[in-house]
Amino acid sequence: MTAPDLDAALWTALLRRPDRSWRRRLLELWTAAGIAALIAAAWAEPLSARLFARLLAAGAPSALIAWGLKPLVMALRGVLLVEAFGYAYHRFFQHVGWLTRRSGAMRRNQMFHWLHHMVIYPIGRFYKRDTGYLASEKGLALSWVVPGWIAAGLAVWTHGWTLAALAFIAGIAAYAKLVVDATHARFHLAKHPWSESSYFHRLEDIHLLHHWDQAKNFTIVHPLMDLLFGTYLAPQTHRAEIEAVATDDSLTVSDATNWRYLLKEASPAEHAAFISQARRHPRSLRKIELLIAALDRRLAVAPAEAEALDLHVRAKNLLALARPATSAA
Repeated sequence: MTAPDLDAALWTALLRRPDRSWRRRLLELWTAAGIAALIAAAWAEPLSARLFARLLAAGAPSALIAWGLKPLVMALRGVLLVEAFGYAYHRFFQHVGWLTRRSGAMRRNQMFHWLHHMVIYPIGRFYKRDTGYLASEKGLALSWVVPGWIAAGLAVWTHGWTLAALAFIAGIAAYAKLVVDATHARFHLAKHPWSESSYFHRLEDIHLLHHWDQAKNFTIVHPLMDLLFGTYLAPQTHRAEIEAVATDDSLTVSDATNWRYLLKEASPAEHAAFISQARRHPRSLRKIELLIAALDRRLAVAPAEAEALDLHVRAKNLLALARPATSAA
C-alpha cells in the first residue's frame, strides 16, 4: 500500500468512519467479557487451591506446596495478568480511541505512544536504529510504572505480605520488564542478541504489522490475545505490507489515524510535543509530506471535498511549524 494507493481503509481512518456492524458489536462484547475473565482468573483463580488441597490430602509435603508450588503458580498468574492487562492497556489506553479522547491522563499516555509510532520509530528506514532503544517517555515511565505499582499494592492488600503475594509481584515485574519490555525494545534495534532467532523474527513481523495498522497485533511475546479477540494480522498473509516498511514511501492505516488525530483533535501540549520531537527526528516529517501529497491527489479529483480540504490546510500549517528548526538538518 504505497502513497498513491490511498485506499478505502486509509480514508476510513482519515475520515473516522467507524464500523457499526452487528459483528463488530458482538466482537466488542466478547472482548470486554474475555479480558475481564482473564484478569479475574489471573487475580483469583480457584483451581490451584483445590489442587493443593488434594496434594496435601494425598500426603504431599506442606513445605513443597507452601514454598514451591504455590509461589510458582502465583508467578505464572502474574504472567497471565501482564498478558491480559497489557493487551487491554495497549489497545484501549495507548492508541487513539474512545478513552483517550475523553481523559486527560489517557491523552498524555497516548501522546507518548503516538510519538513512539510516528516520530521516533516511523515505518520506513528508521523503524530500526543502530543506536540503543529511544524511549518516548523520558525518565521513570509512569504510564507503565503506575499500573505496576497499583497491581503490587492490590496484591499485598488482598494476600498480605506473604510469599505467594511476593511471587505474584515478582512474576509481574520480571515478565513485564525482562521479557515484554526487552522483546519490544529489540524490535527496533538493528543488532541484538536475539537477531538469529526464527521465533523472534516471527514476533518481529507481527509487531511490524502493528505499526502498519495500530488497530491490530497489540501483543508482544505471543499473539494469543490478538487471536482470541479478533485483532490478529498474520505475517504469512500480509507479506506485501511487511516488505513495504523497508522504505519511507508507505502511507499506512496507522499514519492516517494518527495524523488525523494530531491535525484535528490534539491538544496544544500534544502539538508542542510533536514539534519538539520532530525537530529531534526531522526525517519523521516525510510521513506528513506523503499525506499532503496524497491529499493533493485526492483534491485533484474531488476539489470540493471539505474534509480533505481541511486536513490539507492543517497538514501544511503543521509542517511549516515543524520545519524551520529542521531545515539545516
